[in-house]
Amino acid sequence: MKKHFVTRFLPVLALAMLAGAFAMTGCKKKMPKEEPPPPPQVEEVAPVVEPDTTGQAERELQASMDADRARIQAVYFDYDKSVIRADQRDKVTTNSDIFRRWTKWAIAVEGHCDERGTTEYNLALGERRATAAKQALVAAGVDAARISTVSYGEERPVDPGHNEDAWSHNRRAEFRVQ
Repeated sequence: MKKHFVTRFLPVLALAMLAGAFAMTGCKKKMPKEEPPPPPQVEEVAPVVEPDTTGQAERELQASMDADRARIQAVYFDYDKSVIRADQRDKVTTNSDIFRRWTKWAIAVEGHCDERGTTEYNLALGERRATAAKQALVAAGVDAARISTVSYGEERPVDPGHNEDAWSHNRRAEFRVQ
């Protein structure tokens, strides 16, 4: 009977052992792919700039500033007026472009008049002209804190003549860089 039992259950036992072996080995699990290590961080190093021992850069900067100073133009006004004329607006635009470029410059706007009128009246008119020019610069994007105004009235004529041509040159706002 023992023999019969072993022969009868031997195939079942072999099958069970085989199934156990498969179960133990199972399906091979896929290992997650290893990500390659991140590239080493390279510190960015600013390029070495050799100091300008010749002073060339400073001379070029100064030449550029001087060229822009020479481009600054006076703005002219009609008789007894402090409104910037249409034909003078391009000058204000040019001046404001220059002043926006050189942000460290302080700007003094000087108001001037011709010799007609009283000293007091011309001082007041000169101040209105300087203020109008300042407001135009501010409207064009120049920082108001950089701009001061002063009136010289009739005291500093650019043309000493006593006719309309001379007077038209004296009714102006000038821009001084400080």
